[in-house]
Amino acid sequence: MEPELESLIGYHFHDRGLMEEALVEAGPRTEGNERLALIGDKVLAIMLLHRWYMEGSTTEQGTNLLQNYACNKQLTSRARALGLSKFIKQRLDLKRSVTDHALATTLKATLGAVWLDSEESVRKVNNAMEKISLYPPDISLYPPKFTDQKRQEDVPTHY
Repeated sequence: MEPELESLIGYHFHDRGLMEEALVEAGPRTEGNERLALIGDKVLAIMLLHRWYMEGSTTEQGTNLLQNYACNKQLTSRARALGLSKFIKQRLDLKRSVTDHALATTLKATLGAVWLDSEESVRKVNNAMEKISLYPPDISLYPPKFTDQKRQEDVPTHY
């Protein structure tokens, strides 16, 4: 089942233990995936804000971006779309469907696991985030800031 998850997120884990930890729901006697989720939460924020900054958007837009795309509601929606619930190792003390909180936490933990497993590779986390569709559609891959610089560099200064 794990190769299916790796295919869904576009990342192959070298340390299978990190992937396994990312899928364990926290319980009364275990932290489960919450340690990885703390890392994943910050990785998600920095990746979103990096693209926001390169776009040259306002601070208000950056704040709104985090509120809308790094929130549990959005993460739960993406986790449901991925079918992430079938991979989560649920607490045995509860008989219930996977909660929204567990879905969001597991998605953040998965990002944290990719970050650590890839030796903090921004490129690999970026690829996973794109595959999972965690970026808003209006953030481009090639920000205008760089596009304008590139155009200026391409203009010959001598005729």
